[in-house]
Amino acid sequence: MGSTVINQRLHIGLQQLTALGAVAHSFLGPNKKHKIIQDDSTGESALVCTCYRVMEHLELACSVGQLANETIQAHQKVFHSGTCCLLFLAGAWSRAALECLHKGISIPNITSVMMEGLDMCSDVCRSNSVLIADVGLIASVSNKSVMTGSPRAVSQSSAPTCSQGSLNSRKHSRIKLRHSRHFCEIDKDYEATPQSFSQAFDIPPLAEALSHGCAETMSLVVKACRLQSKRSGSGDSGRTFDVSKLVTCPLPGLSEAHRCVLQGCVVLVSAEQASLVHRMRENNCQVVLIDGDLSENFRHVGFNRKTDLRYVNSKLDSTGVCENEAWEDKVLTTLQNNNVNLVVIRGEASERFSQCCLRHCILVLDRVRLTVLKDLAETTGAFPVTYATQLNRHCVGTGVKVSIWRECRGVGRRLSTAVNIVADRSGLVTVVLTSSVPGKLQAVEDQFWACAYRLHHALKDQKLLHGAGMIELLCVHHLHKHIEGSGRRTGKGGVAVPQDIRGSVGNGHRGFVLRAMADGWTDYISALMLNSGTCSRVDTWTTINQQLTYLNTGWSLDYVYSKMLFKDDAGNGGVSHPGVSQSAKKVYDNVTVKLEAWRKALDLVFLVLQTDIEVITGIDPAQLESNSNVMVL
Repeated sequence: MGSTVINQRLHIGLQQLTALGAVAHSFLGPNKKHKIIQDDSTGESALVCTCYRVMEHLELACSVGQLANETIQAHQKVFHSGTCCLLFLAGAWSRAALECLHKGISIPNITSVMMEGLDMCSDVCRSNSVLIADVGLIASVSNKSVMTGSPRAVSQSSAPTCSQGSLNSRKHSRIKLRHSRHFCEIDKDYEATPQSFSQAFDIPPLAEALSHGCAETMSLVVKACRLQSKRSGSGDSGRTFDVSKLVTCPLPGLSEAHRCVLQGCVVLVSAEQASLVHRMRENNCQVVLIDGDLSENFRHVGFNRKTDLRYVNSKLDSTGVCENEAWEDKVLTTLQNNNVNLVVIRGEASERFSQCCLRHCILVLDRVRLTVLKDLAETTGAFPVTYATQLNRHCVGTGVKVSIWRECRGVGRRLSTAVNIVADRSGLVTVVLTSSVPGKLQAVEDQFWACAYRLHHALKDQKLLHGAGMIELLCVHHLHKHIEGSGRRTGKGGVAVPQDIRGSVGNGHRGFVLRAMADGWTDYISALMLNSGTCSRVDTWTTINQQLTYLNTGWSLDYVYSKMLFKDDAGNGGVSHPGVSQSAKKVYDNVTVKLEAWRKALDLVFLVLQTDIEVITGIDPAQLESNSNVMVL
C-alpha cells in the first residue's frame, strides 16, 4: 500500500497522455478547426486539421508522445479515420485512471473494470448497429415520427440490430499488452478490396450519412463510384466501389471549383515530356513497369559496391565508355528492341537516363503510386520488375494511351502539364484536388481519403452505428445502469449517477471506475455538440443529462436524437434549424473503425499505466527506507 501512495503523484505518463488528448478537441465534429504548426528552427509551417497530422509535425520528446504517435499512425494506416476519437478518449480515460488512483483504487481493479466496461459498450454497439440498406428508410421514417410527435413509435429495442453471424464472430477479445513498434496488428480483412453488392440501395444516401460535414468532398467519392460502375459495366447505379482503384492528384494554384473525377491516372510532367505526349496521343503505347528506381546504382543490397574504394588500372581504357554508360546503352537497347515508348516507375529515375529516353521518344514517368502500377499490370499484361536489367519481351504490356489533360501553373508561377494515362478495361479513377491555397492541399487530400474509407468500411461491415454522439450516449446510459446502488448522486457536469459506488464481484470500487470511464464518453459527446454548434459550452452537459433522462424513461433513440438537434415548442432540445429535414441531419459512424479506436485508446492507457508502474523516477531517497518494494531504475 505504501508504494501505491507514492505512485499517486508519479504517474507522469498518464498526465502527459491527458495533455495530448486535448489536441483532439478542436478536430471533432463537422466543424473542424485548422491549426498552423510552425518550426521555430526553420520557419517552415504546416496547416493541419487532423490528429495524426498534428502528431506527425510535433517534436515529441517524451516516450508517451512517441507511443501515442505510433498508435495513431498505425490506426490511420489501416482505417484512414477515427484517429481523433482515439486520441480524445485516450486522454479522457487517462484522466479517469488518475482519478481512480487518487481514490486509492488498485491498478488491477482499474484495468479489469475498465476492460469490462469496454466489453459491455462493445456489445451495446453491436446490438444497436443499423443495416446500411436501412439507412435511407430509417431517415425517412424518423422524419415522419418527429413531424407527427410520436416519440414512443419506435422502441429502442426495435431498431435494426446486427445479426449474430456478422459482427459477433469478431467478438472483442481481451488484448494482451505488447511493447510493439507499431502497437497494432494489421487486420487483413480490412485491406482495400473491391466492394460490390446486390442489395437494393443506392450509394448517395449512404455517402451523405457518412459525410460528417464534408458533403462536397463526399460528392467526389460518389462520382468516383459511378465512374467505376460505368467501367465495370454495371451501369450508372453506383453499385461498385473499389477504394484500391482510387488515386488523388493534388494541383496547387487552381480554385476549388476545378476539382473533378477522371478515368485513369493523372500525373504532372515537364514541358519537354509534354511535347512528347503531344506526339504520342491517340496511339497505343507499349509499356514496362519498374517497381524500384531506374538507375545504374539501384542494386540489390547484397550487391552494392563499396563507395570508399578506388581502382587503379595501368592500362588505358581504349573504349572510353564508363560502366554507367554501358548500363544505359544496355537498358535503352532493350527498350528499343521491344518497341517500348512508356516506362512507369514507382521509384525515382536517373535524370540523365530520362533525358536519354526522351531523345529516343520514350516517356519515363517516375514516383508513380503502387496502386497505379498494380492496375497497369492487371490491365495491360505488363509484368513489373525490380531492376531495369530484368526487362525482356515478356514484361511488355499493351493498350495504354497517354494524352494531355490541361496546363496549370503551380507554386512560383511555374508552368506544368497534367497528362492522363488510361488503359483499356481499367477501373482506375483519379480525383483531382485543387486549392488556391497551396498549404491547404494536404488537408483537402486527407479529408477526401477519410470520406472514401468511411464508405469503404461501411460496405465492408454492411452495418453502421448511430453517429453524432448517439452511440456514446447509449454506452453512458448502459454503464449507469450497471452501477449498482439504491440512491442517486450527481456526477460530473450534473449527470445523474447512482450514489453508492459499491459494485458486485467483490470489487468495492467498481461503480466509481465505471462512472469515471463513462465521464470520458460524456466529454466526447460534449465536444461533439460544442463543435457542431448544437449547444453552447454551458448547455452541453445539461443537454446530455436531458438525453439520458429520455433514455431512462423509455423514449426511442430516434426521438432522443431529434431532441438533441431540434427545439420543441417549449424550447427544449438542441439548436433549431428551420427548413432542414431530419433525414439531412442523420449521421452514422463505422462499426469496426469506432470499436478499434476505443480498444486502442484503452490499450494505450493501460500500457502507459503499466509503464508508470514499472519505471518510477523522481523519488526522494529518504522514501526508499520505508518502501522496500520500490526499485529506482
